[in-house]
Parts: sequence; C-alpha cells; structure tokens
Amino acid sequence: MNANKSPSTSAILTSSKKSGTQQALGRHSHSSKKAPYKRLYIYLCVCLFFICGCKNEKSGIVNIRLDFNKEPASIHDIGLIDNVKILHLDYNKAIFGEINKIIRYNDRIYLLDINQTKSVFIYDTLGQFINVISKYGQGPNDYLQLTDIFIDTDDESLNLVSRMDWKILKYDLNGDTLIGVNKTQKSFYNINKKDEGYVGYVANYSQDIDKPFSVWIMNKNFNLENWYFKIDKTWESNNLRGGSAFSAYKSNIYYITPMDYNIYRIEKDSVTIAYSFDLGGQEWPSENRSFESMAKLRSDLSNSYILRFYNFQETDNHLIVDVVFRGQRLLGVYNKQNAQSKIVKLEAYMGEYFFGFGQIIGYDEKAIYSLLEASSLKNLIEGKHLDAESRYPEQLKNLREKFKKVDELDNPYLIIYSIN
Repeated sequence: MNANKSPSTSAILTSSKKSGTQQALGRHSHSSKKAPYKRLYIYLCVCLFFICGCKNEKSGIVNIRLDFNKEPASIHDIGLIDNVKILHLDYNKAIFGEINKIIRYNDRIYLLDINQTKSVFIYDTLGQFINVISKYGQGPNDYLQLTDIFIDTDDESLNLVSRMDWKILKYDLNGDTLIGVNKTQKSFYNINKKDEGYVGYVANYSQDIDKPFSVWIMNKNFNLENWYFKIDKTWESNNLRGGSAFSAYKSNIYYITPMDYNIYRIEKDSVTIAYSFDLGGQEWPSENRSFESMAKLRSDLSNSYILRFYNFQETDNHLIVDVVFRGQRLLGVYNKQNAQSKIVKLEAYMGEYFFGFGQIIGYDEKAIYSLLEASSLKNLIEGKHLDAESRYPEQLKNLREKFKKVDELDNPYLIIYSIN
C-alpha cells in the first residue's frame, strides 16, 4: 500500500492467514479465451479513471486534498449541520469532571469521565439523569483503570473497558445491573464492536515481544484472531492522548494513528486504506516521526505542521477529520456528493439561540457532540456579553426563555449538532 507511514504504522502485518484481498488475487486468473476483450477492458479502465477523478482505481483509495492555506469557512455555512440542540445535564444527582467520550444509543446518552470521577454517567435525550456507574476498585466486579466504553449491539449492553486489569464489565443499558465480566487477552485502551467480534487498540503498549502490534481483532468470545500495525520501537509505551483511534460508520470500522494521514478500514482478515488525505505540505516531516524527534520538536513545529487527526468520522454525506493547526481547532470536511473539501472553523451558533460552539468531545455518523461550560452560558443569560446583546437579541431572548437560570457550578451543557 502506498501509505504515508508513521513510526507506529511502519508495517501493516497480520497473522499467517491470508487477507481477503490476497485470497481473491490467488483465485483470479485470465484464460486465453478472454484475450479479445482486452481492448474493451482497457477502454473501460480509462473511462473509469476520468469519471472517478480522485479515486485510485488500482487500490480503491479515495485521495482527498485539504488546503490549510485558505481562510477557513464557518462550520455553519457549508451545509454540514442540520439542526442544533442544547441540553442541561441535570447535576442534582451527579456532578462529573472532564468528559472524555460520549455515546448516544437509542434514547440514552453515556458520558465517560476517565480521570476525575472515574465514572460513566447516563442521561436520557432530554438531559434527565438516569444513573451513574462508579466502581473504581480492586474487587472482581470493579475496574482499576477505566479507559473506554462501547455498546455491544448483539446483546444490547453497555461495556466498560478496564485496561490495567484486562477486563470488560458488561452492564444493561440503564447501568442498573452488571451482566458479567469478560477477561481480555491484552491490556486494551480502546475497544470497538464490529461484526462477529471486536477490535482493540493497545496504544503502543505491546506486552508481547513476539507480536508487538497496536490493533487486534477478536472473535465474539474475545479470543485473538488477527493483528495489525507493528509498533515502532521508538513509540513503544508512548501514546499521544486525546481523540479516538476508532470510528464506525454502518458496518465499517476505521482506524487512525498520529502522524499518518490515511484512514484505515479494519476487516477481520485484512486492513486497507480507505481514504488518504493530502494536507498540502502541512504533514509532519517524515524524518522527524520517531517519538524522540516528535517530542523534541513538537513546540517548534506545531505552527507549521499538523501532528495528527484527533478524530475521523464518516457520515452519509461527509467525511470529517478533526485537527489542530496553528493553535486553532479546525475540521477538514469532504462532501461525498460533490467531491469538494473545505477547512472549517468552529464558530458560535447563531440560529435559534446564540452560544459558543463548545469543546468537541466526540462524533458518530449522525452528530457532533460538544460541551459548553455553564459559566459561559451564565454570562450570556445575564447579559455580560455586550456584543452579543446588540447583535443577537432574538437568539438571546430564546436562550433566556429556555434556561431561566444557570448556575456556574452546573455540569457543562451538552450540544448536539445533527449532521446532514
């Protein structure tokens, strides 16, 4: 594969099993009877090349150019956002710290606080508190290091990943009942559900001299089946925090890794590059991608280059990558319908209400989720943002009618940006 390789993905290796692609190539052959169709075949290939434009027909990779030298557009001006909801997350029964991940499933919202309260908070889609799971400890039904949560759609369960003690705690969707505890064969930092099994990420902590790989495919019983992305020795036990290694769209599971601007599609028996991004020279220099070089030069080069994608998300109509460039959080957005890409900035919402965009916590194929500090909303409600008072009087009136009073000690407010 013609990948932009990073130290942590210098080799994409699996077990001894052939990949699906390899097996297909092994079965494929041309008989001499098909020779008369060779010219027609070539003609069709040429036609497809011009029709598809940015798609690499040989590899199936879609190549996307993002131009960071242009002035970013507003996220509200490119047709990405459909509607916006803001929820007050009731704090009378639960006050959370820093939220690291958000999942919305059916009529439930799950918020993961890894570091401060080490808990999972459960709300309904109106912002009403349902439950909190807080089981930090050394007991058989506790977790030592909560690092991730995911929904298992096979049995409709909420799953908590405990990295240090190699296990997964399985709860019902309301968090009332512990259904069971599953042991894992690796110390996983992230786990995602996929068809007929799971995919796990060890965050460059190999734990295995013979198989130092980052990504592992597991069957429905959490037994290891395949492994990918050999860990470069300079990145062993080093991981850049923030963002999400995995994302899901329909039945596809995608993987991203720092200083690599490809989006990998993870299958049971193969890994392919689905999308490759050209950042117009803003990619981190290839000669400085060892962990030592990156750590030493990070502050010096941060204004010139993009170190990583923090998140990737595919939706029905768009591809989204989340970056920091010159100290500003930006999104690269590719429209799948017209093959156009835009760089956008996260500007304040000025539709029915007025408020800042908030801090992005996560994505799914339907929405972007951000949190807005209660103190920021309180200043708007109390008229302390004088410029907003003169420019957005109707939006502020609607905001005050929705939230009569805001306590600055409230939990952050959840903003759901539904995606077209």
